[in-house]
Amino acid sequence: MKYLHLLLALMMFITAPLLSHAEIYKWKDKDGSIRYTDTPPPSNVKQEAIGGKKKPATPTGKEPLAPVENTRQTSPAMKDPPPIPVNAADEAAAQRQRNAEAEKRNKQEKEAEAKRKAENCKAAKANYETYTQGGRVYKMNEKGEREYMGDSDLQAGKEQAQREINENCN
Repeated sequence: MKYLHLLLALMMFITAPLLSHAEIYKWKDKDGSIRYTDTPPPSNVKQEAIGGKKKPATPTGKEPLAPVENTRQTSPAMKDPPPIPVNAADEAAAQRQRNAEAEKRNKQEKEAEAKRKAENCKAAKANYETYTQGGRVYKMNEKGEREYMGDSDLQAGKEQAQREINENCN
């Protein structure tokens, strides 16, 4: 009995898509966007039926859209290459665009450098504060063990942190 219910459910899942007879249309609208609908597009639009029951296209009574362009895509080799500037005005515009792009890259690099310096400055100040507060300061060695710093190590760390502050916090 258990297998009979399982077999019935399986048969229903297999046959359910066969009961569907909806026609699906593919077409381009006036903006050039590809649309998929179950209702036919306006009568002046070139359409392509996808799946479902085949039936002749009938007018929908909708107002026509802008004239339809060819929906077939051309290969990149068939397209015309971009025009090469032939006069001084076009060349000057191209040069201005290249200069603007270079300025934008330089600005981004400067912003990244300023951000890096600000982060380094913050870390250097934190290190300096750690070395000047005193107490027991330690570093972790390669084995993951604590190595406590002596007075000379603390003084050297403090001097190094001061050099980093002078370098990054100006």
